[in-house]
Amino acid sequence: MFTQIACLLLYVQVSLGAATSGSLLSSPTTVSPSTHSSSTASITISVPTSTATPNPGGASFPPVGSITRNFSPTGLDQLWNVVGPVESPPFTTTVEPQTPVILPSPPPTLYPSFYANRPKDILSDYKYPKGFIFGLDTAAYQVEGATKEEGKGPSMWDWASRQPGAIADNSTADIADLQYYLYKEDVARVAALGVKAHSFSISWARILPFGTADSPVNQQGIDHYADLIQYHLKSGVEPIATLFHWDTPLALQAYYGGFTSGQIVDDFVHYAKTVFAAYNGTVKTWFTFNEPRVFCGQVASYPFNITYAPGVNTSTAPYQCSYNLIHAHAGAVKAFREMNIVGEIAFKSDDFVGTPWRKNTTDDAAAVERHGAFQIGVFADPIYTTGDWPTILKDTLPPEYLPRFTEEEKREILGSADFFAIDAYRSQYISAPDEGLDACLSNGPSDPEWPQCNTIREFDSNAMWAVGASADVGAPWLQDTSRFFRDAMKEIHRRWPTQKIYVTEFGFAQPFENERTELYRIKEDTDRTNYLMSYLGEMLLSIHEDHIPIMGAFIWSMVDNAEWGQGLSTRFGVQYVNYTTLERTYKRSALALSEFFEAHLQ
Repeated sequence: MFTQIACLLLYVQVSLGAATSGSLLSSPTTVSPSTHSSSTASITISVPTSTATPNPGGASFPPVGSITRNFSPTGLDQLWNVVGPVESPPFTTTVEPQTPVILPSPPPTLYPSFYANRPKDILSDYKYPKGFIFGLDTAAYQVEGATKEEGKGPSMWDWASRQPGAIADNSTADIADLQYYLYKEDVARVAALGVKAHSFSISWARILPFGTADSPVNQQGIDHYADLIQYHLKSGVEPIATLFHWDTPLALQAYYGGFTSGQIVDDFVHYAKTVFAAYNGTVKTWFTFNEPRVFCGQVASYPFNITYAPGVNTSTAPYQCSYNLIHAHAGAVKAFREMNIVGEIAFKSDDFVGTPWRKNTTDDAAAVERHGAFQIGVFADPIYTTGDWPTILKDTLPPEYLPRFTEEEKREILGSADFFAIDAYRSQYISAPDEGLDACLSNGPSDPEWPQCNTIREFDSNAMWAVGASADVGAPWLQDTSRFFRDAMKEIHRRWPTQKIYVTEFGFAQPFENERTELYRIKEDTDRTNYLMSYLGEMLLSIHEDHIPIMGAFIWSMVDNAEWGQGLSTRFGVQYVNYTTLERTYKRSALALSEFFEAHLQ
């Protein structure tokens, strides 16, 4: 759910979501408008030795290592001073909702029955399997607000949102949805829809304001999430927790460069152990990382590209991040299992393998393989199939870029997930670069398409028909590609087979929704509704006809929220949020989901 990340050397052209979900930042630097991937090439690559990185937007961050570890209130103030002034929330106590929440009258049908079914009548002979989870998503930074309340430390996104040119609408998430104090209302409202689960993230900087293993735990943060989890359980909504959704504690970036330093591994594992111990038995499904490919691409983008560990530069930062993040994931899963935590754990992949743009074209078929390797395989191969990076990555990138795993590390990494999770917003065509695959590989780092050396095509190669309806201009990467969903899931299950798959994020930004002022127009999110109903119908067919073991669908997002580099101007919520009053309003899509799942869940 984003614009495009700019970096000197593309590791990934991020497609977020959430969120989410697309590229993340509105940056003064421009890049090619397509997502790319890579493979085998015998070329000589010189690795830059300078750690200096371009700073076109004038971002300001203290030299990494210059802030001493002072775990006192004075030390915390020093970290917040890096961020600058923060907007205080309009209230600072948890709101008790009026329950039960009464749903509004259902909206009238959009189309005549001969043209389109009501949600309850879509593939009415099919049901989701017993135990299937219908959930909605949020992420801490995007919805919580209260960014400096109750002992929380600053995160890197608290800092990034204040850097020149980083956020399209110049907003921050200081308040956003204020779900930190309104979580009971949000849970009650989605429970009334029949939602069975809420996939949320925990803010590392709320639990450990200074981030490190030797720093104090913030008991207020522990207690907040304990209360939040218990209210979910009381309301019949399963709490599903993600440990990390991109909001690195600013302290860790200042101390040693965050995920560009190997020091992050022990600190993350300590954080994970702290959270596991606090919520064991109440949270049953865990994610270590949300979309690590997107996050490590973000590391190479403005304004984060001035915050690296010594010896790391814009070219190598994403790969060093990937290497450290995989170790952090494997260490957290090892701790989860050694602590006998009740439940299951994995991480959330994103993106898609893709379909060749031109049939019977060797280059396009090879480009698809590169896309699959760079977008999903980069993390899925080590964890699910081989313990190692995809061969395409190793053949393309030298160890100076992509650190290699030892045999012992491979054994520790392989199998460190209990199921497969995918944020499956879209699936599109893939072609070789315009100059040809061989030329891209031969050009090496001088080619803007390298190292991925593939191009996303948003229209077919015959008559230039779009792959699907386009989302809002704030999410230019997103199209309604529901007709490709089944093939996309077949390909994922073929390459990374597991006994269970969760589709952990998918959603749609209604075009021009933020430009509307009348509530009746805002509620009528027709394109989002069509997207969700189409995807969910294709998911039923994927389960029943293709025998893909999908056991959960999580829609992004529960409410409109801070969409990273787009700020508050791009809306993905199935509930409208008035950011002045913080009032929530159900959109057509929310009521369609309610009707659909009431008819299709067992």
